[in-house]
Amino acid sequence: MNVRLEQKIKDFAYSQGVDVVGIAGPERLDGPPSLDPTYTMKGARSIISLILPMDVQAIYDFLGKKSPVPHWLDQLKKNQQMHRTCDFLAGYIRSLGYHAEVVPPNSSYRRHPYIYAVLPSFAHRFGAIVAGIAGQAWSGNVMNAKYGAAIYIGTVVTDAVLESDPLRHSPRHFIDNFCNACRICVKTCTAQMFRDDKEEHVLLNGALHPRGKRRDINLCSAACFGLHSISADRKWTTWGYRWDKEWMEKPVDTITKWDAVRELTLRANLAGDTASRFSMIKAVGYDLIPNEILNEYLDKHPENLGREEREKALFALAEKVGVNGLRNETILTCAHCSLVCGPDLEETAKRYRLLVDGGLVVLGPNGDMVNVPTYEEAVKIRQLPKPSAWDIIKDMVASTILFHKLYFGLEPKSMITGFLYSRRLKKAVADRLEGHKDSAHNSVVEKYVP
Repeated sequence: MNVRLEQKIKDFAYSQGVDVVGIAGPERLDGPPSLDPTYTMKGARSIISLILPMDVQAIYDFLGKKSPVPHWLDQLKKNQQMHRTCDFLAGYIRSLGYHAEVVPPNSSYRRHPYIYAVLPSFAHRFGAIVAGIAGQAWSGNVMNAKYGAAIYIGTVVTDAVLESDPLRHSPRHFIDNFCNACRICVKTCTAQMFRDDKEEHVLLNGALHPRGKRRDINLCSAACFGLHSISADRKWTTWGYRWDKEWMEKPVDTITKWDAVRELTLRANLAGDTASRFSMIKAVGYDLIPNEILNEYLDKHPENLGREEREKALFALAEKVGVNGLRNETILTCAHCSLVCGPDLEETAKRYRLLVDGGLVVLGPNGDMVNVPTYEEAVKIRQLPKPSAWDIIKDMVASTILFHKLYFGLEPKSMITGFLYSRRLKKAVADRLEGHKDSAHNSVVEKYVP
C-alpha cells in the first residue's frame, strides 16, 4: 500500500515525540509577510506545524512563586527538543527528494530600521492556525483545544506541494467560546500591553482572525525581558526584579509609542547585562545546542541545586555556547499571557489564582529571590543589581553591535508585501464593520469541519 507523503511526514514527526502535527499547503499561506515561508527558504510552498505542551506542574510552580527553575528548564529542554525534532524532520523530507528548512523556535526576526521591531521571519502562531492545529486567542497567542496556549510551536518549510489539513475551528472559535468569558490573560500582563475591551484582527487567507487590541508591542518586550515586573495594583510580580517607576505611576492609556520605546531602550541600556541575556535567549531558542553540551548541564540536575551552584552550572553552559557576561540566572521572566491560558476556563482561573495569591518576589540582599506578601514589605527588602558605569557602557556597546548585526536593515520585499497586506486588512475590517460579507471569507468558513 502506498502511503501518502503527508502521512509519511506526520508519522515521522510523531515518532520524534511531538504531540500535534498539522500541514498547510500553498493555498493556505496568504497573509502578512510573517506567513511567507520563502523568507526562510526560497521556493518554499508548504509548511508543517508542530506542537509540544508545556510542563503544567512547572507552570504552577512558576506562577505560584514556588520556583521559576522547573519552567526555565522546561523552556530550555522543549525549545531544544522542538528545534532538534524539526531538524530531523527537515532531513527526513530531504531524504524523500524535496528541499526543507527549519524555522528556529525563537529569536528569528526580519531586518528592520528599528532593531527591536521583532518581526518574525515566520510566525509559528500563524503557521499553527493555517495548519489547523490552533486558533487565535485574545492575547494574540494561539490556543490548541487540548493544551490551551501553554505550548511550544515549531515549523518546517518545504518546496513539496502538500495537501492541507482540515481547519477545525472558525477564526472566532476560541474568542467567542473561551476568551469572551475569560480574558484573564489581560490581567496577567504587568505592562498592560493589550486591552480587554477592543479587538484588532489578522487577515489570513481572506478571513479575519480577532485578538485583543495591542497598545504597543514594546510594552510586551519590556515585561518579557523583566524590565517591568510588577502588576498595576502592586499585589504580585513576575520573576523579574525591575520595576519601571514611570509606568507604575502613569495611566497606561497615556503611555505613547515614544514613551514605550524610550523606556524600553533606557531600561535595557541601564541593566548592564542586556547583551548577555539576549545572547542566552538566542542560544536556547535560535541555536541548536549540541546534545553532549546540553546533557552535561542537565545531568547536574540544576533543579535540585542551590542558587549559587545552579548559576555556576548555567554560566558554564553559557560559556560553552559562546555566551559570556551573565550576572544571574534570571533571563526570561514573563509570558504569563500564554502560561495562564489552560484548555478550559476552570484551569485558567486556577492558574490566575496561583499568580495573584503567590504575591511578590524581589531580589533580596543575599542575591536570592524572596517571596513577600505585600508591596510595602517588598520595597523594604528589595535590592537591585548595581552595575558599574563601565559595565553599563560595555553592555550598551555590545547590545548596539549585537542587535544591529542581527536585525538592522531593510527588507524591500517584506515592506512592500506588508504595505499591501495592511491595505487588504484595512478593507476587510471596514467591510466587516459595514456588515458586508467578504466572499473570500465565506469560502474559507465553508471548509471548516466539525
